[in-house]
Amino acid sequence: MCLAAAYKNTQTPENLVCKFVSTIGFRDKKVVLTDILGEEIEVDGELSTVDLVKNVVVIRCA
Repeated sequence: MCLAAAYKNTQTPENLVCKFVSTIGFRDKKVVLTDILGEEIEVDGELSTVDLVKNVVVIRCA
């Protein structure tokens, strides 16, 4: 099982949005992250980078 960490704009600890992301979806022009426990987090922005080898997702936010 591959789980990712999601960040806003840059991959730094202070920009961490969600750990253990299992799915990524879209709703009402927002990125919807769902973690392994089923909790959903909506982020205003768009996908910038998805690195499945390093398990990192970066969301470009205004």
